[in-house]
Amino acid sequence: MGISDELVMQFRAAALGHLDRVESAWQAVLTSVDDEAAALIHREIHTLKGDSSVVGFADVNLVCHKLEDLLEVARSRGYAIDEDFDLAVNMALRFLAMLVRKKVGAQLSGIDLPGFVRQIDAILVEARGEVSGRHRVASGTSPIAKPNPTPMRISPALRARLEALAVDAFIEYAQAQGNRRNRLRASWHSLRELIGLQRAVIGPAQLAKHKAGALALARDLGKQIAVSLELETAEVTAEILTAADAALLHLVRNAVDHGIEPVAQRTAAGKSPSGKIAIFSGVRDGAYVVSVTDDGGGIDFGRVHARAVELGIVSSPMSQTVDQERWIEIICHPGLTTRTHVSEVSGRGVGLDAVRTAIIDLGGALTLMSSAGKGTTWTITIPLSSISVKAHVFRAPGLSFPVAIDAAWKLCDGIAGAPVIDLATYGFGMSSESAPGADQVRRVWFTRGDQEIGIVVDELPILTMVRRLVVTPAASASELMSLDAIEGLLVRPDRLVR
Repeated sequence: MGISDELVMQFRAAALGHLDRVESAWQAVLTSVDDEAAALIHREIHTLKGDSSVVGFADVNLVCHKLEDLLEVARSRGYAIDEDFDLAVNMALRFLAMLVRKKVGAQLSGIDLPGFVRQIDAILVEARGEVSGRHRVASGTSPIAKPNPTPMRISPALRARLEALAVDAFIEYAQAQGNRRNRLRASWHSLRELIGLQRAVIGPAQLAKHKAGALALARDLGKQIAVSLELETAEVTAEILTAADAALLHLVRNAVDHGIEPVAQRTAAGKSPSGKIAIFSGVRDGAYVVSVTDDGGGIDFGRVHARAVELGIVSSPMSQTVDQERWIEIICHPGLTTRTHVSEVSGRGVGLDAVRTAIIDLGGALTLMSSAGKGTTWTITIPLSSISVKAHVFRAPGLSFPVAIDAAWKLCDGIAGAPVIDLATYGFGMSSESAPGADQVRRVWFTRGDQEIGIVVDELPILTMVRRLVVTPAASASELMSLDAIEGLLVRPDRLVR
């Protein structure tokens, strides 16, 4: 029995509504922390996939399957994706809209659906290859995986120099013309990818998998555990997402393997047979914080010290007043382990060393609290850079890109005697030959605290949110930002006054 025309028409109307909502929500998750939009995307596509199967739109069903795969990879990355990936998602949405509108059984001329599906498969292979090192745990398996390749580490001094160079490279590219502009674009984007802020969203979607990993490892070790999660959603950089994800893997494994005692030992100590592990993540006081707490036996510092002496890491005897930081250095020392044999999950002495190194590279810290017989808490704290800021955005004479000033500066009426800045004369570009005369120049005035400054503009500023791309030291005159994918400069006016 065929599908009625009325049912097909209802499907088309509902499907186009699904796609409109997905398109809007997709833009939302790429620019802000929006759990509701992320959940809506997956719900709408899942519904569309099911409805398409009912009414016989097999090609719509196929593309929905592929789009779900793309969306799952994007979510695992915290939506820190490149332009090609974003293009693939948007093209899939366009294909779906065309397929929904066509007649049942008809072919769309000039549309190579199999070719498009192959392109999506190629993107998925590449994307999954990049994240395959993120340790995934299947039910009943041990959460052992090869570590990620060591990322390029850039010293703070080198990063500061590269950040300044990135601003110069952008200005050269933005002001260039013709083939020279095309050549410079590749160099600028390579530099931006190396040191730029790559936005990511981290929360339950990325971190909840570590509960399954802990339960699987406990089964392998014959232990009983209960895992509680308090995972808040936060906007971070892709580097922080990767570091936090890897840190949780090691800290949770460490809690199950070293922290939680075997059932018989817990019972003998008057504890419940099942150990407890609590995982927390969220933003506190301008930093991203992750902690793993267990109610196990605590760290035997005497045993750790004896093993460190045996391995030549420290000399004996050691003071009884060693501070926490020194203990962490010893416990996290490469090769330090209290296990005398290597198993599938222990004895290599590399896990905590990798955690601490990754966190320190991001300017963060690893701290420890442990009490004999009561348990241990490991905490990582990583300072956050604001990825999105409110700013005044405008165009200035002689510049081919937008300029922004942080909203901490307030627009005000003209101020007699305040310095006036023409950005084109401050190394940001070439002054336009057609620039207006002095009597036609438009100025706007800003204040911050007791600071006052005027800026020459082509148009009045608008107050909106911009995304920081490359963050430079506070002493620099500018950093790089984007507004609706248009790149420009976020200027610090007080650093321009001569």
